[in-house]
Amino acid sequence: MAPADVAAAKVAAGEAAYAAARTALQLHGAIGYTAEYDLSLWLTKARALRTAWGTPAECRAVVLSGARPRR
Repeated sequence: MAPADVAAAKVAAGEAAYAAARTALQLHGAIGYTAEYDLSLWLTKARALRTAWGTPAECRAVVLSGARPRR
């Protein structure tokens, strides 16, 4: 796969996971932040993976320019 294809997939997956976790948090309210509820785990993971191996802005730049992302 081309680097631009990988970067586009990373942006799409990362943004979708983060948006789903944020929406679930809005739905469940404050209980989503408690350690006993699995939503806090998924929100933490989505937030961490969103910026892993390049931020969304860096990956979008790769898609638009065809360059390689910084690591």
